[in-house]
Amino acid sequence: MKFGLVNGLLAGLALAAFLALGDALFGTGTFAVLIDVSYVPGMESLPSVVELLIHLFISVVIAYLWRRFYPESRAVDAVKYVMYWMLAFAIAFLPFSLLSGNAMSWTALVIWVLGHLVFTAVLVVQRKSYRE
Repeated sequence: MKFGLVNGLLAGLALAAFLALGDALFGTGTFAVLIDVSYVPGMESLPSVVELLIHLFISVVIAYLWRRFYPESRAVDAVKYVMYWMLAFAIAFLPFSLLSGNAMSWTALVIWVLGHLVFTAVLVVQRKSYRE
């Protein structure tokens, strides 16, 4: 559980910072896509800081699942595992963009995928250095 909590927070903060930087440089709106939960009934008017905390909670859950199911056997299996996660993160951009009402663009998709690559890289690096 410690891996999920610590590394989920680190990876989630790295992702949020990367997307915020991408927004500042390219005006993509990907950070808003990341934290927006206004389409969930009852969460229409949450402050941004609460939305960010929800994102960090989800990052902790993902990090826990990541650690729990990470293949220990072969490097090829680990690479496939990472690629499946990256594919899921890339596909998630479409529905979250539509739900949040942000304009989609190729630049936004690239920033989104690169940000989630940072998220994934943090988890991979931490997983390799993690000791039970």
